[in-house]
Amino acid sequence: MPKYECEVKDSKGDIIKTMLEAPNMQELANRLSDKGYYLVKAKEVKSGGGFSFGGGVSKKEMMIFTVQLSTLVGAAIPLIECVGILADQTQNAFFKNILNSIVRDLQSGQSFSVSIRKHPKVFDKIYCNMCEAGEAGGMLDQVLQRLAAFAEADAEIRGRIKGALTMPVIQLVLAGLGVIFLLVKIFPNFSTMFKKMKVELPKITEVMIMMSDALIYNYVAVAGGFAIVCVGIFFALKTEVGKKGIAWFSLKAPVLGDLTQKIAVSRFSRTFCSLLGSGVPILQALQITSSVMGNPLMEEMISNMAIGVQQGNTLASTLTKVTIFPPMVKKMIEVGENTGNLDVMLTKAADFYDREVKESLDGLTSALTPILTVVMGIVIGTIALSVFMPLFKMTASVK
Repeated sequence: MPKYECEVKDSKGDIIKTMLEAPNMQELANRLSDKGYYLVKAKEVKSGGGFSFGGGVSKKEMMIFTVQLSTLVGAAIPLIECVGILADQTQNAFFKNILNSIVRDLQSGQSFSVSIRKHPKVFDKIYCNMCEAGEAGGMLDQVLQRLAAFAEADAEIRGRIKGALTMPVIQLVLAGLGVIFLLVKIFPNFSTMFKKMKVELPKITEVMIMMSDALIYNYVAVAGGFAIVCVGIFFALKTEVGKKGIAWFSLKAPVLGDLTQKIAVSRFSRTFCSLLGSGVPILQALQITSSVMGNPLMEEMISNMAIGVQQGNTLASTLTKVTIFPPMVKKMIEVGENTGNLDVMLTKAADFYDREVKESLDGLTSALTPILTVVMGIVIGTIALSVFMPLFKMTASVK
């Protein structure tokens, strides 16, 4: 039986770390819930064997697989044949092996949800739990359609974010390389001339000479220092304090904060409504949604919502202390609960905030280009000024 390293909240809100055994993550959460505890986080402790290298399945491949599987299952083709067909046509050897393993499990009488839970690196919690609920309710084809729609919406948001950031990143890299080229190839010619002349140099010129000399004569130390800083930042962000710090910044930063909150609301609404619409119980749906938010502060907020629901409160009442949700979404959730159409209201909220995210990203892209242009103009202008100021001073002294 699998073992899990768990973080559990008791009724007082205290975190308890422990090791527990359970057949799967859902059963673990159910057992803890029955005892009055809430599962915050759980990680399966892997045994030594069965580890494989050199394989992976991209989000795009998973999206295509889910769309094709939902189409085949919707056409009344037996599930085992559907998975076999997709295994034959995939070009990814790693994914092909996994799908063939699932086919063998299905042939041996195991359910689809049980077989995919054996591959958590490919099939995440959302996928597994929705499929399990769909099988239990006899609506796996509808659940797969929901998963396909969810994957397409998620891929669209990710594509927009990547598209918005691609050009600014390219501009920054090219600008940085341009500055290094100026300091290493162009500026030394003037630097040599300035050093030979008995003229007091402006501070800005002295700083540029120091930077130029460092890049030319001490490039190993500069590269080493840069690498140490990058590695230090990387490991600092892996700590609990670092994760919470970057999460707080992403939510509170002037422009980025508003965009991050809109993405969070869209992700929560779409994930939560997909789980609810597939028949996953509300408490379990909150637990799963919390684990996939990717922001520790938001995960904590949603975990507190789950604790409130577990204690018998309505979902709408648990939102009072959740600051990332705007009043409109809170009201929609309240109306959805009262009318029994919570998944429908959440779908509308997700669609609305998807459009808001698109408009915000378009605005951010439009704003970043001129801002970066101005910043790089200032940097290059500073380098030019550090060259011309001594020349002006020399010309004035000759006169």
